[in-house]
Amino acid sequence: MTASFANKVVLVTGASRGIGRAVALAFARESARLVLAARSADRLAQVADEVRALGSEALPVPTDVTSHDAVEALVDAAVSRFGRIDVLVNNAGIGKVGTVESAGFAEDVRLTLRASLFGMINVTQRVLPILRRQGAGTIVNMSSVMGRKAFARFGSYAIVMHAVSAFSDSLRQEVAGHGIRVSAIHPALTATDLLREADETEMPPPFRHMTPLPPEAVARAVVAAVRRGKQRVVLPRTANMLLLGEALSPRIGDAIATALTKRPVAALLGMSRGGTYHETILSRPDF
Repeated sequence: MTASFANKVVLVTGASRGIGRAVALAFARESARLVLAARSADRLAQVADEVRALGSEALPVPTDVTSHDAVEALVDAAVSRFGRIDVLVNNAGIGKVGTVESAGFAEDVRLTLRASLFGMINVTQRVLPILRRQGAGTIVNMSSVMGRKAFARFGSYAIVMHAVSAFSDSLRQEVAGHGIRVSAIHPALTATDLLREADETEMPPPFRHMTPLPPEAVARAVVAAVRRGKQRVVLPRTANMLLLGEALSPRIGDAIATALTKRPVAALLGMSRGGTYHETILSRPDF
């Protein structure tokens, strides 16, 4: 076990399940001290116990990141307990599926913006003065491949993930030269409960047969990004082909997105190797 994060304080939002839980446990294995934030007090307590079982300290703080008062209490609790914050992982958020023409589309955008973007802004603005005083620290913002290329039926989520990408790019430039790093993580479909309530027939077409990434793989990428100072990480690496195509031309990006609706193409790119999203999450209740 490497001790590169020994005694470092890592604050993770959305830490009660999925990627947030996996990130917390990954840093715990690196001997970091964890501040865990999420709305569910019970599930947060369970993750805190898992962190402690790995030999690391854990401070669970039930938090709604959309509440300024709750976020202030979270950060104050972290500093009161540990005296500093070295890494902030902004992971809390939601996702909605639906077409642009659907009656609830605008509301889906509003709700997702509030939870996934403005919550991130709330926490970041509260933590930034601490990192500036320290002259060091890392902010990790969880975006998505959707933050670079939108898919049909997932427009509301893609809008917000694009905003997260822009927020990360802008913030990175603003804090350059102050010892603060900013990393944006762009995973493809991941086995979390983000889309658990969506019917399989409502899923974005490429998602219907894709094998989702395990949260643990995303968590390992987060730890590596912080350790190496990576500014942007795309998972899996083959997804970079989609983003490169989109950067060259929307026609190319759309053609690749359409090709991914064909299982053999997704399999060739290593994105369809086993169970589908719904098959995976139904077999793993801890997601």
